[in-house]
Amino acid sequence: MALLTVHGCGPVPSDGEAPLVPSSLPPWLAQPLPAHSGQALAGPVEALPATVANPNRPTFDPGAIVPWLADPRLVAVKKQVAREAYKGAANELTALLRSKPPTAAEEPAWQYQLARLRKLAGDPAAAIVAFDRAAAADWVLSDYARYLAAELLVKAGQPAEALVRLNGITAAAALDQVVALTKARALVASRQVDAAAPIFRAYLAKRPRPSEWQIVALEWARALVNEPTHAHAQAAVTVARQVIFESPNGRGVGEARQVESQALATIPSKQRGPLVTPKMAELVARARGLAEARQGREAMAAAAKIIDGLKNDKGVEDETANEVSCEAYMARGKGLASLRRYSEASDAIGTAIERCEGHPRQVFALFLGGRYGLRGGRIALARKRYARLEQSFPNHRFADDARLHGAEAALKLGDVAAFTKLLSRIDEAYPHGDMVDQALFALALARIDNSDWAGAVQPLTRAIRRQPRGRPYWAQGRPHYFLGRAKLQLGATAEGVALLSQVIRDFPLSYYMVQAHARLVSHDPVLARQVLSEALAAEPHGSFVIADHPELHRPAFLRAVELVRQGDGPRALTELETLGVRDKSAHPSLLWAAAFLLARIDAPAESHGVLRSSTRLWREHYPVGVWRPVWEIAHPRPYHGIVKKELGRSGIAEQLAYAIMREESAFQPRVVSRSNAYGLMQLIVPTAQRMARRLGLPASVDALKRPAVNIALGCRYLSILQRKFDYNPLLAIPGYNAGPGAPVRWVDARPADDFDLWVERIPYRETRRYTKRVLRAMAAYAMLYGKGMASDLMQLPLQVRPTATLPGEALDEADSSG
Repeated sequence: MALLTVHGCGPVPSDGEAPLVPSSLPPWLAQPLPAHSGQALAGPVEALPATVANPNRPTFDPGAIVPWLADPRLVAVKKQVAREAYKGAANELTALLRSKPPTAAEEPAWQYQLARLRKLAGDPAAAIVAFDRAAAADWVLSDYARYLAAELLVKAGQPAEALVRLNGITAAAALDQVVALTKARALVASRQVDAAAPIFRAYLAKRPRPSEWQIVALEWARALVNEPTHAHAQAAVTVARQVIFESPNGRGVGEARQVESQALATIPSKQRGPLVTPKMAELVARARGLAEARQGREAMAAAAKIIDGLKNDKGVEDETANEVSCEAYMARGKGLASLRRYSEASDAIGTAIERCEGHPRQVFALFLGGRYGLRGGRIALARKRYARLEQSFPNHRFADDARLHGAEAALKLGDVAAFTKLLSRIDEAYPHGDMVDQALFALALARIDNSDWAGAVQPLTRAIRRQPRGRPYWAQGRPHYFLGRAKLQLGATAEGVALLSQVIRDFPLSYYMVQAHARLVSHDPVLARQVLSEALAAEPHGSFVIADHPELHRPAFLRAVELVRQGDGPRALTELETLGVRDKSAHPSLLWAAAFLLARIDAPAESHGVLRSSTRLWREHYPVGVWRPVWEIAHPRPYHGIVKKELGRSGIAEQLAYAIMREESAFQPRVVSRSNAYGLMQLIVPTAQRMARRLGLPASVDALKRPAVNIALGCRYLSILQRKFDYNPLLAIPGYNAGPGAPVRWVDARPADDFDLWVERIPYRETRRYTKRVLRAMAAYAMLYGKGMASDLMQLPLQVRPTATLPGEALDEADSSG
């Protein structure tokens, strides 16, 4: 790796960018990396307790990164920002710049902060001036200042000035896309649509598509229509149709149809012909796009048009296998399924299976045919389709899935022998199959349901042998836990206790660790405390030491550091992502540094997201000693003042409120789900309105994006759910996800179930996994900030409906899904 020296600081890897100088030198850059350090740090890096950290080895100290608003000179500015009084904050900073000016090195950072405050205060002209001053200096965020000034200039109707700033930007990969789009908008505003076209085309060609691609597509299509030529109109039709036929759930389709209509009206009839009467290949592409976008009715209509085109003059359809017919019936089936018309979807896919004969898509048709058959109550048909898939495509990645789901269909039909035969040797048939562990557990669970705990031992043992830790997050420790349960049921107490103890030791704060602890408490509370205490004591104590690495000296990381100092977590994360911080191969030093860096400011979505989406290393340790700060970053407590107030009003536990918030929104206050649930606790408007009536709060879409409102309404809803399920308050968790009526039905169907088995039998996979994730997060919050496993809600009930209890009265306020 080629190394550069940054103005006398430590060497950095050359990545084609010029070295950058931050506004004030990060301390670790003053520690030169030894020439061999890139190789020396190439292996896995564990956190080192301070007592054994090598004092001669360079380290990264996140505590040395001080946000600008933490500067004592800016205390008055910080107070105004805390109150969201951005105009006052900007005025305070302006006064300081005049009365107590910063050093020359600090000047651009202060100007940048002032520009951000002016922008937040709704004064774009003043913000542009401050951004220009920040860009005039040769410092780490010069390009950001130019870009942000240009963005404001475009909105202010000064595209020529915007282009001047944009053309001065050198190289910053994290800015490439936004700079390009801003340039395209400036060109459009300058009536240079053709010059903007390559930028828009490149953006829309990205795969996977950016999250806001529909907005950009419509923006370009409107620009083309507003500069009327026949070529522009044809291009506008093409772009609008990308939204019409490919936008998930139909987002932006209404506006796209208007643009399409406007553009078509300007095209001469001779040229318009091919656009309004597309060829069969185009119709097939449209139907497939609509089906993938879950635009159900539109996909069905497109499929019907294709099928009509396959009929002869007498109206008889060509029933031979062919690609066009295959795609048409696939689209029809998917369209029906997106409308939850599964029985009809099963019929459509049945036709697709035959029309796809000899085509690679047949395996997908068989898989969907089995799925829709199961969901539509056509169990025997589903079973046949899964069997045919496995027989016809034994080496396909769906083969082990088909074996498992075919077995489940057999069990639903009461054919226990076939179910057992299909799953008993699935690990031998598919040694690398990703569904094998689930299949072995399904076999064990079916036997447990029949009180055959002895029969469950073998598949659970084989599952452990295959995957000592379990593959997905929701299955880690599962076979160990249920094998321990089986041993206890069979009277092998010592083995059972040993297995439950192993789950507590080896799978810290996992869902199955929480269940194992509850089960061991019921058996021997003294032993349970001892096992947990020993597991906690085994963790290393000291400071979390982050070893230096060349990645931390690259320009992108230095930009991230300065963006954090400016309080801009989202842009800092974007810079870190260009370094690959979310990749599984990311160096641990980069991962830890990124998480701790983002945690220096109020950016919980970004800081906890880095850990949540990357290495499992920290999850293999308990949140004590060295590892506690990592767990705190992964389980933050934002808006704590608001939450504390609402806990007092609602009476729910803090760990429940934060666990729900973490799983629902990942701490993004303005996030909107595809089901139109809003904000931190993801409330739909009707539910929010019912909660708001009692609290005297607004429940509009805008209000639900405000933390104070959303948290108040979400906590209110949780308190009502807990009262509804007063015999087992933890049922509020699946109730929050699936609606309060769902757990009532499931408990009524299996009232005598143990709680652990009841959770495994939740019919909705999403709700089943959600319940496990929330319970796992609750355990983490309880251990970090509460009474640990001694907290009331963490003492899990052994039965879903404890003996001699009745369901709580349903309250009108809760009678809807959250």
